[in-house]
Amino acid sequence: MEAIASEAASGTSSAREAARRLGLPPSSVRNILRRLLQLYPYKLQSCHELLPADTAQREAFAKWAFSKMEQDPTWVFNILWRDEAHFSLHDDINNHNCRI
Repeated sequence: MEAIASEAASGTSSAREAARRLGLPPSSVRNILRRLLQLYPYKLQSCHELLPADTAQREAFAKWAFSKMEQDPTWVFNILWRDEAHFSLHDDINNHNCRI
């Protein structure tokens, strides 16, 4: 268990990689991480940085959107959100809309 705790403390590998290195079943490593060490899986998400220079623009958009929602409460459901990414089973993410 100490080996798994040190793997978790580094935070640089997945539970599957740790299981492979330690020679344990992946399900055992996941159970130890969750039940004993109370660590849960997460995925990093790329986000756009909010800059102070953009505050006025964001505030103007929020006020505009709020006024549209006051006029028509269902307006927000008619927006076509096209900010998408494709995920595969091999941890690959196609961030074709990512502008970092």
